[in-house]
Amino acid sequence: MLEMPAVVCATDLSEVSNKAIFLAAYIARSFQTKLVIAHIIDLPAVTPYGETMVDPQELRVRVEEATRSQMADILAHLEPVDWELRVSLGYPAKEIQQIVTDTKAGLLVAATHYRSGLERFLLGSVSRKLMFTLSVPFLIIPGALPLERSALRKIESIMIACDFSEDSELALSLGFELARHLKAKLTLATVIDQGQLDQILLTDPQRESSVADQVVNDLTNKLKAFVPEDLQDQASLAVLAGHPHEELNKRAILGHVDLIVMGVHGRGFIENLVIGSTTDRVVRLGQFPVLAVRQTH
Repeated sequence: MLEMPAVVCATDLSEVSNKAIFLAAYIARSFQTKLVIAHIIDLPAVTPYGETMVDPQELRVRVEEATRSQMADILAHLEPVDWELRVSLGYPAKEIQQIVTDTKAGLLVAATHYRSGLERFLLGSVSRKLMFTLSVPFLIIPGALPLERSALRKIESIMIACDFSEDSELALSLGFELARHLKAKLTLATVIDQGQLDQILLTDPQRESSVADQVVNDLTNKLKAFVPEDLQDQASLAVLAGHPHEELNKRAILGHVDLIVMGVHGRGFIENLVIGSTTDRVVRLGQFPVLAVRQTH
C-alpha cells in the first residue's frame, strides 16, 4: 500500500521552480495529506536576496515571510489543500532531504534547473543529486514544460517504463498503486535498444521478421504477467525499439500520457554525471513530469 503522510514540494521561488506546486498540491489533495512547501536559503549564494553580509536568522525570518505570502497567493488560485511552509538555511539537496525525513514524506516534487556543458559536469544540479540519493520517490517537473502541462488538474494516464530490473519492478509497483488511487489509464512500456535488436537479428538474418515478432511477443507476455488482475482492463502494453528515452517520449506523446514512472539505476552520482540515465534523458526532453523511483537498500 502506498503511504503518503506528506508531500514535500521544493521551490527556489523562481517561475520555473514554482511550476512544481500545482502538481504537488493536486497529489496532496488526492491523497488527503499535507503539502509541505520547502524553500532553502543557500548561504553561499545570499546575493539573490540583496545581501552580502547579514545575520542568518534575520535573513531566514524575512525570507520566510516573503515566501509565505508568495505561496499563499499561488495556492489561493487552486482547490483548497492543507499546507505548511518550511524554510531552512544550508545546502539545498541536504536540507531538502532532511525535510523529507522530518515530515516522513512519501514523495518529493520539484522542478528542474538543468545546466549544460562543463558547468553541469562540475556542479551537477540539486535535482540530479536528489534523483540519485533520495530515499523516497521523486516527481520531477521539467523546467521547459509549459505551464499548462505542469499545472495538471488531474492525472488521467500513467506510463510505466520497464526494463525488468529491480528498479523498474519498484516503479511498476508504485505506478500500479497510483493508477488505482487516481483511477488513471495505464501503459506498460519496454524498449529494445537498437544495438540489442541488431544483435538478435544477426543470429538468423534469414528469419529477421519472425525473430523480431517472437521477441516482441515474448516481451509483451512478460509485461502482461506484471499487470495485477484488477488493473488489466485499464492497462495497455507497448514494446518499442530504438533509443529508450526517445521511444518512451514518443509513446507518451501518442498516448496522451500525463505522467511517466521510471526506475533510477543505482550507479554512483559521478558516473551518472558522465553517462546520464534513461530517466535523466527523458526529463531533459522536457515534455512530461517524471516520477523517478530508486531502490534504497
